[in-house]
Parts: sequence; structure tokens; C-alpha cells
Amino acid sequence: MKQTVILVESGNLGAEIPVFQKLGLDVIFLTTGIIPCDQKYQEQATKVIYDKNFIHYERIAEEIQNLHFVHSIKTVCSTSDFFMYPVSLICEKYSYPFLSSSAAYIFHHKNEFRQKQKELHYNYPEFHVFDELSDAVQFYNVSTRKKWIFKPVNGNESVAVSLIQSEKELIECYKQLKYLSRYTSSLLYPNFLLEEYIEGDIYSCEFITSNGEVQLLGVTNRLMSNPPYFVELGYTFPIYGSIEQKIIYETNRFVIDFQYDFGPCHIEYIVTPDKGIYILEVNPRLVGPPNPWMIDQALEISIFDHICSLYISGKLSELSALGQKFSTCIEVTSPVSGYLKSLQVDQDYLERNDIHIIFLKEKNQYIKKATSNTDILARILTVADTTREAQKLAKEVYDNIRLEMDVKPLSILLHNEEI
Repeated sequence: MKQTVILVESGNLGAEIPVFQKLGLDVIFLTTGIIPCDQKYQEQATKVIYDKNFIHYERIAEEIQNLHFVHSIKTVCSTSDFFMYPVSLICEKYSYPFLSSSAAYIFHHKNEFRQKQKELHYNYPEFHVFDELSDAVQFYNVSTRKKWIFKPVNGNESVAVSLIQSEKELIECYKQLKYLSRYTSSLLYPNFLLEEYIEGDIYSCEFITSNGEVQLLGVTNRLMSNPPYFVELGYTFPIYGSIEQKIIYETNRFVIDFQYDFGPCHIEYIVTPDKGIYILEVNPRLVGPPNPWMIDQALEISIFDHICSLYISGKLSELSALGQKFSTCIEVTSPVSGYLKSLQVDQDYLERNDIHIIFLKEKNQYIKKATSNTDILARILTVADTTREAQKLAKEVYDNIRLEMDVKPLSILLHNEEI
């Protein structure tokens, strides 16, 4: 009987599915239908099982137990932030290689991670956890000496994350989170943090680990939008220098102190103007699109092949001599909300091997002025022999893009006597 991998949601639009199949395994894909997945990848799965109740551990466990009766299961895995913890529990039950459940739990719950930072004497922002809006409003109104960020306890892509500048904005953020929690069937929790705002530059480090061995892929810098929102507008990978060395040191320290024992990891840092360093968040999976393309092009490897092999064998395969190229991404966003009529790119750019453009929105789709990474319209990716060349090429493509939006007049509400 051919062996099977069970993939419980994907944080990479399902890109792992054809890789597992290339490695000689069938793939059963369990999905709630809530997490985005590219149809071309999903269609390649041996079997797809939809169930919104997969948001509950008990339902996932039940389905996987049933699948064991009829399939030869090689392993179970997930690359979605929302499903790392339940899958870690299942992997421990069946002795499949995966991140420990204790670590997965901490990294999924931002309040637990902040508490762990505090216990281990890491730099951390002041934070307060709230279940009720009234308690948060009361705290905010007497805590004016600091700037506060509203942040869901779980989640990613900076969804519902905002720098709060008034009680009204706090209430609006809470309403948005409550709506998103209902929309995702509570996949996104309704409780939240008010977290001290730390100014600085954002970086991330990508690494993979197993059995005490750590493979560092590199450090990425990040261009962020201005507050109150935190939209990632661009990246360069890899970077070198004193900041890179400081982040690598902190990453190796993190692996030991937090007992990060298996799998890929995307860890984000903020470096303050006085060179203080804070871990902003930890995502126990490979950095999401478009960064896998950037890693592949810069290092001349196939990162999905490498990671999928790890999930199957539990062991790190050797990375051959890594390439010495550089990759840049610039995100395309709209300055206004409206309906997307067209996003035009010169055909010559689309045909080049050193340029890759990912279109994320459809024609006539309603587009919001960007408040999170989910509002990005397209991604421009380039690769070159130097950072300067990669950035210059990306900027050239960006400057030649033409965006056409259908914008409606601002709606107003008038009383009868005002007409």
C-alpha cells in the first residue's frame, strides 16, 4: 500500500501538496475552507476532506483516527499557524516527528509567549490581556503614558492589529475582531492584548531544526507601512552585517531557551534605535508567500523539498553549497478603497526569469486601502547578484505598474430636513 501524508491546512496555499507527491507519497488534505488554498495545488491532492468543524481538535483527531484504518499513514503535519497546536498533539499521540505541543501552544498564544519571554528575562513589551472591552477601555483611559497596540491573542498577517490613538479606535478594533472571530467560526479568538508600542526596524530570521541541529537560512529586512497599521511593504533576503550577526546570535539563544525542537521557524525581531532587540513574534512554520520564492532564488535550493523531507523522515537533509544571490520583494497596495478595474504590468517583465509577479486580487473585486497584509494586491519579486541590483529592478517594475480603481463617492447620511 502506498504511504500517505495527512496535511491539516496549509500556510503556503497548498504548495506542499505536489512536493509530497513528488517524494512518492499520497496526500490527504484536511481543510476547513477558511484558510486560503490555491485551487491548482488542492486539485493535486489524492483526497480532500472539507469540514468546518476541523477548527476543533476533537474533530481532527477523530478524522485522522478513521483514516488510519484505511490508509498507511507516514506522517501528519500542518504549516498553518492556526493548526500547529492541535496537530502537535496528534503527532505526539502517534509518535510522528513535529514540534512539541508545549512549544506549539506557547507560540500560538501571544500572551503565553510574552509571559515566557518575561520568565526567561528576554526583552519584551509591556502587555495586558483582555476578554472584555469594558476592562480594556478602563485600562486605556488611565494608561496614557504609553502608546498601545491592539493585537488578537492569536492570528497572523497583521489582521486586526493597530496602534490605538483613542478610545473610539479601541472600540472599533474590538468590533472588527469580534466580527472576524464569528466569520472564522472562532478560529481567530475574540480575546486580545493591549501591547506597548516599541519603535524600531523589523527583521526576520528563517531557520530549520531537528535533533539539536539548526540550519540558518538567513535574515530578512522588512519595510513596514506607517502606523497605525503594520502592513509589510517590502523585503530583501538575505542581509549581512552587524544586525544580521546580532539576530543570528539571538536566534541561536532562542532555540535553546525556548526548546524549539523541530521544524521550520519564522521569527520576527524589532531592533530599536538604541540597538535593543525584541522578539516580536514566532511562527512555527516556514515564512509565508512570497518568501519561499525569495529563499529558493537567493540560495539556489528548493526549500519546500527540504522541509517536506524533514516532515517525512524527522531528519534534516544536508543543504548543498548555498547560492550567493539576493532577492527583493515590493508589495503593491491601493491608496484608496474601491473596485479593482485593472492592474497593468508590461508583458516583458512577466517573461523574465529574474522577475516573478504574484497577482492576489481579481478584477472587479472590492479592495480596501491596506490595513493588513491581506489587502496586498500583488507582489513584485526579483533576484540579482547584488542587493542593489535586485532592489533597483523591483523598483523599476513597481514604477511601471498602472493601477485603475473604480471609486465611489463617500457615502453620507442626511436627515429629511437637511435635504
